[in-house]
Amino acid sequence: QTKGEQARADEHGIDFSINDANLDLQKSLAAVDDFLAKGTQAIIFTPVNEKASGPTITKAVQSVPVICEGSPTDGCITLVSIDDFKAGEQVGIWAGNYAKENLGGKAIVLDVGLPALTTTVARSEGFAAGLKSVLPDAVIAQAVDGKGLKDEAVKVSADALTAHPDVNIIFGINDDSALGGLQAFEAAGMDTANLLVVGFGCEGKACKNALMEGGPYKVSAAMFPEFQGRLLIDAAIAAFNGVELPAHIVAPSTPITADNLAEFYTQDGDNFTPIFEAMAKLPIE
Repeated sequence: QTKGEQARADEHGIDFSINDANLDLQKSLAAVDDFLAKGTQAIIFTPVNEKASGPTITKAVQSVPVICEGSPTDGCITLVSIDDFKAGEQVGIWAGNYAKENLGGKAIVLDVGLPALTTTVARSEGFAAGLKSVLPDAVIAQAVDGKGLKDEAVKVSADALTAHPDVNIIFGINDDSALGGLQAFEAAGMDTANLLVVGFGCEGKACKNALMEGGPYKVSAAMFPEFQGRLLIDAAIAAFNGVELPAHIVAPSTPITADNLAEFYTQDGDNFTPIFEAMAKLPIE
């Protein structure tokens, strides 16, 4: 996503800098104060914790426009993100149909979630709703908090899989959560032949490579971060110029698999180049 932001900023001749808080709330809020002190003219902010970020952003927005990325918080002029529930629902339906055809219609799910954000909760809820619309008897055996980080996801998934060895679907609210759940499953020596892993985001090479490998990681709710990066810069420019923006600018998403990956990315060796035209054509409901 930051690559998309940088490229778009370069197109407009904008001085763009990044401060990665690595999911640390205090770091993220300190970064906002730092940018304000430097006289930054617009801020794109990704909340680590929606509620706790509100006071800082409400204060900051009195001086500069603040665009929220991914999750909302008080004060932001607009939120640029996918419809998280809908994207979750789409991969849930995909998973239900896959389980019907390949897993004997049985769906026992480990949900590697992130309860701290409304958006990631919506992903889990959307997935469960989509899955149950196809397989009403599907069971969410356990929902764990992977904190969106791979190491944490591996740890909490290992405990959950010990308690629920019959799990045959792992859903993760981001790439790291899904891959962490899969790693825990493999480490436990469980049989991946009858496992489906469903991811979310497909932002890095790890997800794309996992899809191409043809293992249990079959589908991800693609968020097309490169495309979102462009949307974020465009929103920041519009806000800086006083354009009135909607509360939520919905970014495109679709279930991505080994079969349709090439529709949205051109692969050259280890690199995946986004096909923006294809992303822009996806329906936004």
